[in-house]
Formats: sequence, C-alpha cells, structure tokens
Amino acid sequence: MVQSVNRYRAPSDVNQQVKLSKLIAEQQALVSGRSRVATPSDDPKAWLEAANISRFQSDEEAWVNNLSRADTRASQAEASLDNIVNGLIRTRELLLQANSGTISPTDPAVLAIEVDGIASDFVDALSQRDNFGGQLFGTGPRIRMPIGDARYVDAAPNLAEVQDNIDIGGGVTASLGDIMADTAASIRTGNGADRAAQLTALDGAIDRMTQLLTRQGVVKGSITSAREELTQSKLSLAERKSQLVDADVAEALTRLQTLLTNLQATQAVYAKISQQSLIDFLR
Repeated sequence: MVQSVNRYRAPSDVNQQVKLSKLIAEQQALVSGRSRVATPSDDPKAWLEAANISRFQSDEEAWVNNLSRADTRASQAEASLDNIVNGLIRTRELLLQANSGTISPTDPAVLAIEVDGIASDFVDALSQRDNFGGQLFGTGPRIRMPIGDARYVDAAPNLAEVQDNIDIGGGVTASLGDIMADTAASIRTGNGADRAAQLTALDGAIDRMTQLLTRQGVVKGSITSAREELTQSKLSLAERKSQLVDADVAEALTRLQTLLTNLQATQAVYAKISQQSLIDFLR
C-alpha cells in the first residue's frame, strides 16, 4: 500500500505556519484597538497595576463629583452669609438713625418694620436648601464631604454656628433672631441706652458672620486646590494606564508586516516541498 509522503515530513513547517498565523492575528487585534493587556495572562504585573489604576480612577471620579457638590454648597453658603452681613449693616444704620434724635415720632415704627423684614429674610436664608435638596445650614455636625484619600471638606457651617451663642458684650450671648427682635423693639420703644446695647449686639453678629465668611473663603480655596490636584492626577493616571495597556499601533503594524512576509515565505517553501514526489525523497 502506498502511504502519503506527508507522513515522512517533519511537522515543523506546518507548526511554523500555525504559530505565525496566531501571531498575525494578535497583531491585527492590536492594530484594531485591542488592549495589549486584555487578560491577566498577557502581562500579570501590568494587568495588576492597570486594575489598581482603574479602581483609583473610580475613586477620583467620586471625589470630583463631591467637589462639585461641595463647591455649589460653599458658594450658596457664602452668598447667604454675605446677604446676612449686608442685612446686619443695614439694621445698624437703621438703629443709628432711630437714635439720632432728628426723626419724627412716626419714623421709629417705620424703621422697626424694615428691621422686621430683614429678620424675616434671615430666617429664609437660614432655612434654604441646597441644589441637592438638603438643608444648606443643617442641624448637628457639619457635613464632611470626602474629596480625596483621607481628605474632607466642610462646605458650609451648620445652623448653630450661624445663629446661636453670638457674643453681645459683657460675657452674654444671644441668637441672631433675638438680636434682631431686640433691635426692632429698641427702635420702637427703647431709649438711648437700649439702642447703644443693641449696637454692641449687632457688632457681635457682624463679627460672627465675617468670621464665617472668612472660613468660607478658605473652604473655596481648598476646593479649588483639590480640583486642580485631581485634574493633574487624572491626566497622570490616564497616561500611565495607556503606557501599560494600549498597543503601539505603529509598532504593531511593523510587526504585522514582518510576520506576513515570514508567513508567505514559509508557505512558499512548504508548497515547493509538497510538490516533491516520493521518488525525490528516495534519491
């Protein structure tokens, strides 16, 4: 019985073609956009580092979102505190006007009504909600928002910090609401001593709001700094991850062309050998 001549040929030529075809497929995938480290087996060390980067990028995305919310709340709080300061300054002007001795008997009531209106504006300002539906000036501890690894920001003071225990002189404290009510009363029916005392109380309230505004400035600066750091970190992480997993398309194209050339040569040699007869092998 005549047996196939292929039985006597070493399988190395066939194996070489299979190996080249596999390498060509890999390079074609890289050229088409496949990650250089699609699975852990491609490069265990690079895959692990890339996975850690992806996890950190996810954390940073959450921190960026928190920064946006914190920035919004901080800006709202700053605007509200600024309005309260302006209202307190206007109230002080009204009190001085009532104590000038140059107004008509009906003027104190009109001035007091304006003070009552300002006090009502303060209540509205302190009870407003932020853009996310929460209390801007909440009760209890200040809301601490994570904006980094073990880094937090208090975007706004709590309600007590704004309105309670304001120093009105002589070691005495009062709430913002009481200060405004007492100021209106001193304008309506008080005497010079009553109004002088309320001037001191208003100055204490203005000092409190000014301190809080200063702190808001620091908060805004921290938010800006954190955002800049996260922006730079985002670029650095993306660059490093690209170095780890992205294919060099130019290099892949060069290798692909070389492999195709080698495959063509191998196929040509194999075809030539396949044309030889059994007699050629027996010579």
